[in-house]
Amino acid sequence: MTRKLEILCAFALGLSCAGLSLASEPTGKAAPESVPLTRNDMKRVLDASKESIPRLPLPPLTEEEKVLIEEQKAQLAQGGEKPRRIGLANNGRMRAYYLADYGFKNSTDITRTRAATNRNNDSGLDADLRTMLFWIVSRGNNCIYCLGHQESSLASRGVSDDQLAALDGDWSEFDEPKRAAFAFASKLSFEPYAINDSDLIGLGKYYDASQLAEIVQVVAGFNSTNRWTGPLRIKQDVLFQFTRPTSANYLTSVSRIAPLSVTAGDKGIALPMSRKRPPLESRSEVESALNVARQRTARLKLADQASTRELLKYDGGPAPLQWQQLLAANPKSGAERVTSYEAVWTKGTLEPRTKAIIAYVGARQDHAWYALGHAIKRLRGLGFTEDQIMALDQPEKLTSPVDSEVVKFARMITVDPALIADDDFERMRKLFSDKQVAEVVYQTTQAAFFDRLTEAAGLRLED
Repeated sequence: MTRKLEILCAFALGLSCAGLSLASEPTGKAAPESVPLTRNDMKRVLDASKESIPRLPLPPLTEEEKVLIEEQKAQLAQGGEKPRRIGLANNGRMRAYYLADYGFKNSTDITRTRAATNRNNDSGLDADLRTMLFWIVSRGNNCIYCLGHQESSLASRGVSDDQLAALDGDWSEFDEPKRAAFAFASKLSFEPYAINDSDLIGLGKYYDASQLAEIVQVVAGFNSTNRWTGPLRIKQDVLFQFTRPTSANYLTSVSRIAPLSVTAGDKGIALPMSRKRPPLESRSEVESALNVARQRTARLKLADQASTRELLKYDGGPAPLQWQQLLAANPKSGAERVTSYEAVWTKGTLEPRTKAIIAYVGARQDHAWYALGHAIKRLRGLGFTEDQIMALDQPEKLTSPVDSEVVKFARMITVDPALIADDDFERMRKLFSDKQVAEVVYQTTQAAFFDRLTEAAGLRLED
């Protein structure tokens, strides 16, 4: 059976848990999450996701969380503004439970929730635009959890259902600056290897240098978040009622963004399609590309060495790297972002070699040369030979079954997070503890962020 025929069959079968009156759907543990095709289909899937069963156990409520829930219930009883959820977001709860070693903790999110603040208060982008970019990235990665959060957020700020539906189309209803940002976000998300100077120049017609840098950073971050919440199939936690009437203008429109290759019918679901990447380069081609990366000039503004040292409180040691200078160019969030990424390498329980392998796999699949140069340097420092490094491109031939599964798992999340299935997690859980499986996912998400950040910025690879 061809891949296209498989999708047509899946489309015809439907999604019973989303309330579609269709016969059946692929239910095996090897089947990935289905993709809703139309606006109505997505609303039903979003509501159904409130009953999703995460692929790693959802942590029990802490005492702090129980107190917060009671506070929120009291606010509701007094007729105050309805919160988007009762308690903390399950995404934050999962991170605090499984990734505490990386600095995530519930108390931080609880404090932010009580103060009604968020991480985006210092953003230089319009709030609706920023959230719309997140929606587009999430739709393309079939991250249902993130879509639910962005839908409820946009709706709470007055964005109409028709405007939400238009995000799933050709964007002709939006002005040129938004269309340019949407197109850039889509390209950076799904074709990170294809970003070039003209993409930044084109976007620069509508956004200043700081906004350009923020768009790159947030889109890279959205792809990272999708690769955490989507593969883990985190349970939807917003209270928003997604299923509601859709206008006739969008009733039968099939998504132009979701990972689909067919557009048939007016409702239903389909299996996600793989997003094909260019073939991996030979060893000589890799060396050539790395040499080019050593000569290029950054497309985005970098903080100078002195100000980077001051912001990051580096009193001595090696000169700051270009990725640190890039993040330090935003003094409001730069130090926090650098610290967060440095924790990827210094925190957690995974072996350094496993982390380095994941970084290599991500950069290799994304064809991200700055990131690949750093990953290769780490592997060499861990004793890998050139042959052993290149062997990671063929996991089925690796002698270590653990390395083989890690490479295949990381490759899937990197290229096709929508294709992850229960079986993929079950294989990993036979090799690692649940917290370590979560770490593997997290390490892969951070590689996705770093790849897109550094390649879009065109950073010069340091020797």
